[in-house]
Amino acid sequence: MTEPLVTLQNLEKRYGHRMAIHDVSLQLYPGEAVALVGMSGGGKSTIMRLIAGLEKPTGGRLTYQDPAPVMRVMYQDDRLLPWLTVQDNVGFGQHGQWVTDLLAAVGLSEAAEQYPAQLFGGQRQRLALARALLAKPQLLLLDEPLVALDALTRRKMPALIMRICAERHLSSLLITHDVQEAARMADWIIVVKDGTNVYQTAGAKGQEAATVAKVGEDVLRVILDEQVRA
Repeated sequence: MTEPLVTLQNLEKRYGHRMAIHDVSLQLYPGEAVALVGMSGGGKSTIMRLIAGLEKPTGGRLTYQDPAPVMRVMYQDDRLLPWLTVQDNVGFGQHGQWVTDLLAAVGLSEAAEQYPAQLFGGQRQRLALARALLAKPQLLLLDEPLVALDALTRRKMPALIMRICAERHLSSLLITHDVQEAARMADWIIVVKDGTNVYQTAGAKGQEAATVAKVGEDVLRVILDEQVRA
């Protein structure tokens, strides 16, 4: 049986007297794509920060496969270094074949000597994706990486992310408010509300548009119903 990369058991995180998350349990398996959805302030980003090791839990258990998986985070903002070229933003001075391959994978080979200010928004996020892949991670943590993109680019980026994850057998954890995006990109969708996971369903990754739309609508109904009941 395949061992999960990351296991959360009744995880809790407090900030002083405020409970950010509580009783969160989930597992992330190799090659699997999971999306966390829900209203703002529900605890999605806290869960991701705990998994990434940027925060320490105050209760429950957070365990990793042995050895612990290599993880990288891709954020909403690209966090590029404006004084470095495209290839140096990826490789931080490394100019080997792996950097060349990463630029080719995200379609930026021709822009290797340009600077971030010369790139469009979609190109900048593709560059951020290449940089996240430099360390050959096993788990890619995606914190609303498409939210600032124009509508056309936002429709194209999921296919690129899914293709790269499939080629490299990467696991991914996506935070998004877009239920259709979650349905399109994830094997599993988890609704997070008031700091805990309240619902889980299969995503529609790789399936037809009608199926993606149906799954997204079903998840949205769950989110809205939870809001009404709150």
